[in-house]
Amino acid sequence: MTNSLVNAQAPLHDEDHPLNILKREMKRRREEKSQIETLMKTFCQQLFNNIDTVYAQAIATGITGLTKPRRIQHPAGDWRQAMQIYVDDWSVIIVPLVGAAWPNPKDDAKIHNSKFKEACGRVALFIGDDPNAESFYDFLIFADGSWFAWGYGWPRIVDNIEQTSFEQLAYELVTSFVRDIHTTWRPRKVVRVRTEGTMLNQSLDAKKRAYDYGLPGDE
Repeated sequence: MTNSLVNAQAPLHDEDHPLNILKREMKRRREEKSQIETLMKTFCQQLFNNIDTVYAQAIATGITGLTKPRRIQHPAGDWRQAMQIYVDDWSVIIVPLVGAAWPNPKDDAKIHNSKFKEACGRVALFIGDDPNAESFYDFLIFADGSWFAWGYGWPRIVDNIEQTSFEQLAYELVTSFVRDIHTTWRPRKVVRVRTEGTMLNQSLDAKKRAYDYGLPGDE
């Protein structure tokens, strides 16, 4: 076999030996997933804390129709929590999914081509608390600190989490929900080969991994 990626004849102590190549690749993947987990924690904590602040300020100024958000402990434990935010008589639940996934290269969200080869974390958003509700919006978070938002008409990408104003993001997100979503609005319907979409009960399953049920744009 020519042009092989590995040299099976190399001595075991040689860095080009297949086992050493495999070892390095698995180490890289572990480090990448660990970095994604760390960034997911930072992203969610910052976003949730600032949404809390937005609601507290809005309620304090006498704006009606907004109820204090609540945190929902994720069955996966550790830092993971979901957040339910209320507008009038409906709500949005924001859920950090377990595990890493890969964006779909057929996605029409215009992510840079190189990003489709990278693992990412995912935060899915749902309208209401119906266990079978499908996600309508997603944040994708990459190991280099960049993040991408895709969904119901508000796609967005920011170069780095460290440069993100989470206060501004929280205000924009809540305002967008109030302005653009109403009680009769329904998520887009996407036909998928392996799944029928990402559902709330899947997202709150500690054993379910993000890649088990795909990312936005799967066909």
